[in-house]
Amino acid sequence: MKIGIITTFRQPNWGSVLQAYALQTVLDSMGFEAWLIDYRYPNEFHYSRGITRNRSWLRNLPGDVVNRLKISLGMVPERKMVLLNRFINDNMRLTREYVSYDDLHTAPPVFDAYVAGSDQIWNPMTMMGDMSYFLDFAPDESLKFSYASSFSGVIIPKEYKTDYQKNLLRLTRVSVREDNGVVAVRELIGREAVVVADPTLLLDRNHWLSLANKARKVQLPEKFILCYMLGYTYRPDEAMCRVLNQLQAQYNLPVVALNALPATFKGDVFHLPKNYARGVEEFLFLINRATIIVSSSFHGTAFAVNHGKPFIAVTDENKDNDDRIRSLLNRLALEGKIFQNENCSNINPFYDFVKTNIKLDFFRTESIQFLYQSLAPLITA
Repeated sequence: MKIGIITTFRQPNWGSVLQAYALQTVLDSMGFEAWLIDYRYPNEFHYSRGITRNRSWLRNLPGDVVNRLKISLGMVPERKMVLLNRFINDNMRLTREYVSYDDLHTAPPVFDAYVAGSDQIWNPMTMMGDMSYFLDFAPDESLKFSYASSFSGVIIPKEYKTDYQKNLLRLTRVSVREDNGVVAVRELIGREAVVVADPTLLLDRNHWLSLANKARKVQLPEKFILCYMLGYTYRPDEAMCRVLNQLQAQYNLPVVALNALPATFKGDVFHLPKNYARGVEEFLFLINRATIIVSSSFHGTAFAVNHGKPFIAVTDENKDNDDRIRSLLNRLALEGKIFQNENCSNINPFYDFVKTNIKLDFFRTESIQFLYQSLAPLITA
């Protein structure tokens, strides 16, 4: 039985790639043949509704001779998106490329079942009302459900509300990644959505280590704090800086930046080589090697938990905006590892790894059971 997955995975974000890889891997392990629908985002649909075209990561320049020469001489790292696309093409089963909304809807791929998710595919601020991510192109009679799809917040703009309602009602089952999603679905269509684990949490640490072992190695301190700073709905720089300063004062460890550091951070930094390109494998390698992880990224937090790493999660104080991290950590009784903007004189990244793993295993089992139940009509057909 073939299953089509629609999500966003060709963006310069390790988590976006790995959640798609993980869901496909898990569905394959269940005995299905899962395909990622290679629907390109953003495209003309999103541009016409306000998404900016100024995204340098969209440029893949294999013909840029000067840049390729600099890479070969070790002067600059290979573009992140080039590395991620290489991982995608080498490790993930893809449909043909669908370059536009019309392309997808004129000749949609045919599968025995369709899955929407995971990641922020229902975020109205970024997807601009693109109902492709609600599987509006799939036949009415087909088996359609969502897995760990995210709205990011609870407010759906008025101009999108009718389309959200209509297409949510076409899904046979609805699951989301955070508590705000449950509220949004209930308010839109009066149904109760199920909170399930992000796909990356469905694969255990050993699976991710098998990929990390393929990374290009780099010299690192024996112990260090790994900083992974991302900002979507707010700017975490000030809070991140305070946390790093406090942890450095408590544990006297250098900081390694996975992507960037707060501009105001002036502490001890171990700088990675300028030509050290960080693809999927290197991301996992640095996560695994870290002593403590400080992250404002959902997937940074998820991988810290999955690897049993001490961590602090930096999140927005406004719970209505984005509660992805908070929902996960509340589920695992790790809400004490959330830092917002309060006093940080006694922050503690450590926790009982054994108890957390028990809760995570239970959450993982529940979530895989949701997949089995959602696909039961195919299994019994």
